[in-house]
Amino acid sequence: MSERRACRLLRDVDVVFVEPLYDQNVGFIARAMKNFCLGRLVLVNPRCPLGVEAVKYSMHGVDKLKDAVIKGSFEDVVRGYDYVACSTGKRGSAPVRRAMTPEEMARRIVYFSGRRAIVIGREDRGLSNNELSRCDAVVTIPANPEYPILNASHAAAILFYAAYREALAGGEAVERPSRSELEAFIRYLAMLAEKVGVSEDKRKRLGVAVRRMLSETMAPRNDLRLLFGIVRRSYERITECCED
Repeated sequence: MSERRACRLLRDVDVVFVEPLYDQNVGFIARAMKNFCLGRLVLVNPRCPLGVEAVKYSMHGVDKLKDAVIKGSFEDVVRGYDYVACSTGKRGSAPVRRAMTPEEMARRIVYFSGRRAIVIGREDRGLSNNELSRCDAVVTIPANPEYPILNASHAAAILFYAAYREALAGGEAVERPSRSELEAFIRYLAMLAEKVGVSEDKRKRLGVAVRRMLSETMAPRNDLRLLFGIVRRSYERITECCED
């Protein structure tokens, strides 16, 4: 696949930088976005000015910087995308931090339908478990276990390159469930779990597990709709029986 076609695949993939602390990193990320054809830069509650330093380090990516959108809420940002992959340097066995590799993330971010975003966490403390739980996937860059935490702009460049390389390789598109469909399915699944006595803590973990599972399996939209229909009918039937 040509570089131009790869760029067309990636131009609808946005980059979300959460509470950036250093304007140099914002500039570097804008530059890397330009290098690898990413779409719009979204900044959540920036803690630094976007002035001369940011412009200087953005180089030919200054248009990404100037067109950046500033948002006040991470939750609102996530709701605006159908697929969100968040970066973290700390992986774990629990669903909230069960991570995929940059290459695995790239296959999903390139070929899933709908609005997609790569999220870069804070330079000083990354993303909280609550924020990671809202993401569809978590990606970790393999590195020296004695010092695995990368600079935000360096991590971003690696993830952008992985996505660009995947776009060059070419692959089949997957119709991803929309954000509204996914959230409705998780809501009904939690309601069904409550009806059968599942604890509140397990219901919360269930939602995270479902997000990860649907991302990892690359489940298409029609599969989710089939599951959704069964879960909703089960919930409605149990509710009717309880009322009789």
